[in-house]
Amino acid sequence: HRISSRGNVADVRVVAELHKFCILRFFIILTFTTRHRIRSMIGIRSLLRFKTTYSKKDLGKIFKNMNRDTKQLFGDLLETNKIRKKRLKSTDGSHAVKVERVNDNVDRLKLKIKPIAKDSFSMVDHSKRDLNEEYYQQFVAAVCHDKVIVRKSSECDVVPSVTNILNATMSEKSKAALENWKRSMIEKMGEDGFNEYSRELMAMGRAMHSKIQSYFTGSLDEVSHYEEVENCWRSLNAVLNNISKPILVEKMVVHKELMYKGIVDCVAFYKHTPVVIEWKKSSRDKLTLQATYDAPIQLAAYMGAVNNDISYDFKVEEGLVVVAYSDGHPANVFKLTKQSCLDYWTVWMLRLNKYKQVKSNFK
Repeated sequence: HRISSRGNVADVRVVAELHKFCILRFFIILTFTTRHRIRSMIGIRSLLRFKTTYSKKDLGKIFKNMNRDTKQLFGDLLETNKIRKKRLKSTDGSHAVKVERVNDNVDRLKLKIKPIAKDSFSMVDHSKRDLNEEYYQQFVAAVCHDKVIVRKSSECDVVPSVTNILNATMSEKSKAALENWKRSMIEKMGEDGFNEYSRELMAMGRAMHSKIQSYFTGSLDEVSHYEEVENCWRSLNAVLNNISKPILVEKMVVHKELMYKGIVDCVAFYKHTPVVIEWKKSSRDKLTLQATYDAPIQLAAYMGAVNNDISYDFKVEEGLVVVAYSDGHPANVFKLTKQSCLDYWTVWMLRLNKYKQVKSNFK
């Protein structure tokens, strides 16, 4: 009525444009659900951009009114862009945690463990004393007066070593990987060359352990003729500064009840905490404990032997796996808490019982 009486063409255009928007809004309300609301609004913007003759400011007002009407119809947004970004970020974080847990070697191995009644010994003899600073002084004094039990060689001859047990109970996947590596090395070097290479690796490993032993016993004065050993020594510099009060270095330990033995690399204090230490040498980076393969299982086996060996009246419940690198860059240190050591002890018990079953079947 107003338009016909005033005859204003501009008003006709305004009504036409508003009519167009009303029809479009009605179509949107019927077509889209609440879950598609954000995407639908983006579609509206692109749909109207080329059709309207209004300025951005006018369009902003129109969209503001439409959003207000939509809010009245459907209620508040389920989530704003800010909330959505926060949710996606937290989801990514939880996913990373899940991946880390899945890749955790302890969890993976524990799933395969079945309860075994036989040989279910504790890793720790709780009747023994805690290894602390005070006990260390008493132990050193006892050593000086030859009061420590000296083990007869016959006690160790009849029991298998930790290394032999782990090698004999290696998984089929690990065996296949080892065989593939051996085959590829033989193709490159020849069988004689590979045998010589293997002997060199073992010799360098012994030389590194010997150098560490000399350091802790105060007799380090020789430079190894192996360049890689000297590089490993340089790799260990920062770690050794945090290790003090060595109480056992390259000592034979025996678990008489479970019938196994091994040479523990070191029992000392790491940042004032008593730990069993396992030294490893590598030419490749080991960025996770899982990458050290059986090293934590080996450490748990030695810890159990130390804690149950009648030659020693102390107990240790935490561990350290240290990987020194043959190119000299800083070593990686993996600290194992009491619970981690107990977890790996459970895995060790599985391997030990498997070894005994294999030997029993063989007999």
